[in-house]
Amino acid sequence: MAKPTRNMEPGKRAHLAPEEVARPGTPVVLGQPEVGRKLAEGRHSRGWTLARLSEESGVAIGTLSKVENGKSGASFDTVARVARALGLRIDDILSPSSPRFATGRRVITRAGDGVRFGFNSYDYEVPCNELTRKAMVPLIMTIRTREVLPQESWASHEGEEYIHVLSGAIELHTEFYEPVRLEAGDSAYIDSEMRHAFASVGEGDARMLSVCLADSLPRLFAATNVEFAKTAEPK
Repeated sequence: MAKPTRNMEPGKRAHLAPEEVARPGTPVVLGQPEVGRKLAEGRHSRGWTLARLSEESGVAIGTLSKVENGKSGASFDTVARVARALGLRIDDILSPSSPRFATGRRVITRAGDGVRFGFNSYDYEVPCNELTRKAMVPLIMTIRTREVLPQESWASHEGEEYIHVLSGAIELHTEFYEPVRLEAGDSAYIDSEMRHAFASVGEGDARMLSVCLADSLPRLFAATNVEFAKTAEPK
């Protein structure tokens, strides 16, 4: 997981980098059919106008209107800010409507169909995001950076994390151990409260599977002292 650590200077917030339109190796604009409808339902349930939601979320009225009417996709940043203003869970907004099964659950994600976003030099694809109240969150990560941030900026989150390199090679940096190089097929299992970071050290970007012990995306990406950076709104 690449998420800003909780151990930051008092009064300072981490900022996520802007999302971009989909293309290989970059973050993408979210375009799930139900996203706009769910945001509109949340707004109507509060009795808010578009102007009120714009004021509360910091998202332009024109952008809100286009997203609600399905005329434009929405960046992860936009969805996060609107969901926060409406008091909604981000993963409920991004997930298709489906019952919350108690047992016998199954979901399939076809290649390339996961929810995608990115920040800091890592790109993420989240498969099987339809299920809510999970025991773990799988992430397919593309590691684009070849430089390691200062240790105080490394990731740290509750639970444990399994890492498996799919292609290329990464260098795994952890708070209490020396850096270790992992090639395609290699894996590691770490206490994810221990600060950690990744860098690509092979030819090109590296891809890895990260399975984190958490029940939702907000648990990993929004349950810390993070403020989403303002981005250029989709046109």
